[in-house]
Amino acid sequence: MMMRKNLFFWVLILFGSKFAWAGSLAEQFKQVGYLEICNQKNRSKTFDELYTYFDELVEFLQTNPAWAQNLRLAKESFIRSEQRNYYSTDFFGFYDESAKLGRHQIAFYYSSHLHDFLGARYPKLVQITPVSRFLNACRELVRPCGEIFKAAANNLNLNIYSSQLNSGLVPILLKVVKYLPAYVASRPHYDGTAFSLFLDSTDRQSLLLAPYKSVLTVDDFINPIRQFSREQNPNSILLIPGTLLTEFEIYPTPHIVNTSGKTRYAAIAFAMRPNYISQPKQLALLPNFKSIE
Repeated sequence: MMMRKNLFFWVLILFGSKFAWAGSLAEQFKQVGYLEICNQKNRSKTFDELYTYFDELVEFLQTNPAWAQNLRLAKESFIRSEQRNYYSTDFFGFYDESAKLGRHQIAFYYSSHLHDFLGARYPKLVQITPVSRFLNACRELVRPCGEIFKAAANNLNLNIYSSQLNSGLVPILLKVVKYLPAYVASRPHYDGTAFSLFLDSTDRQSLLLAPYKSVLTVDDFINPIRQFSREQNPNSILLIPGTLLTEFEIYPTPHIVNTSGKTRYAAIAFAMRPNYISQPKQLALLPNFKSIE
């Protein structure tokens, strides 16, 4: 147990500044699937404020369909730009699936490039208070995450964020999501990322994950052990690998946000790979949680 604690405990002194690194991250991912990081900067109050801003944005967009349409058109314009390639994904902006059967969630995928694009091409949109307040809060949360992702890549000896490739910057998507009481989870999933960083959740017990292996069952999925509760200062965040590192024999951590029957929020930072074309790779099949009900 002491060896496990020494391996898996990675202390971040001031979230994004210095690391006290112990052990191999690759072995940590193989053993438990995640790494806990001590976050002394962004406390639960910071995230509660973010979720308040998110609710204000959602209400504004749901009651002002013309502005919601403008945001959608802006997102589509951004996806057609070259900046989209930096993230190697089309997931950006606002997704309202509150009435979609089996989904019942609302999410926003934020990136600093999208933020700057909106400011330059759609200035009136970002001047609206619910929009600007939410986007600015997202920018502050994303700012220090790059150092964590670069430190993880360096520990794994991955040259994916070198200055020669992309000016040393990490393409980061921040997902802010609200799960509604009717949300139903059936299967776990793998994130299409290099790394995912679970920054916060108002219901930590709903997150279940398992270290990757060739055969996975429902019993393999557990709620991660944490050294800090959400109410404590400092707080804790979790780092897991995604599907974009399989060429290096680093396999993704499957996870699921389980059904809880209540409203909850979460914030996750995704490290992508710039100008990357994902190579198909057969991954372990994921179990059906609904089959055990």
